[in-house]
Amino acid sequence: MKIAILGGRFDPPHIGHILIARQILDYRKDIDKIIFVPAFKHKWKPITANNQDRLKMLELSLEKNMEISTVELDRKGISYAIDTIRAIKKQTNAQIYWIVGADILTEFHKWTNTKELLEEAIFLVFPRDPYRIPKKLPKGFEIVTNPKLLITSFSSTFIRGRIKNGFSIKYLVPEKVEKYIAEHNLYV
Repeated sequence: MKIAILGGRFDPPHIGHILIARQILDYRKDIDKIIFVPAFKHKWKPITANNQDRLKMLELSLEKNMEISTVELDRKGISYAIDTIRAIKKQTNAQIYWIVGADILTEFHKWTNTKELLEEAIFLVFPRDPYRIPKKLPKGFEIVTNPKLLITSFSSTFIRGRIKNGFSIKYLVPEKVEKYIAEHNLYV
């Protein structure tokens, strides 16, 4: 089995997250499922919504062959990819892929245990506007590519800002997530 992990704050989860997962499943037929892993605490960025709200919004977003792992929420503390990869690998005995956006390539050297990471998983680089992907990727990285690939520049930060300023987030998040955010008065 081959599993691709999409880690993040998902604060909130948005259409860009789902598009990435859906297209990896569509264009990388060797990947069996995508596991979304919400971080308990991010090393560099704050988290706004509580864990329960972020989990519920993710649940409302998922499609076929997409699941959630609470391994980082259960572990608590700062989330490190190496710990998550090893935990999911132990649970599933699967080959692990870790999904990153093109923007992460320039900051991968800041991650913890990069050498071990590259031994434990293959990194799938998904294009993201406006970031360029070098012609030659480092060892252990593969680009997700297809002429029909849809690329966005959506970000949770942008969506939270729209909510805070009273703007619509319709079509930026799944409809059920938009409703959940409004009903629970999140990000205002």
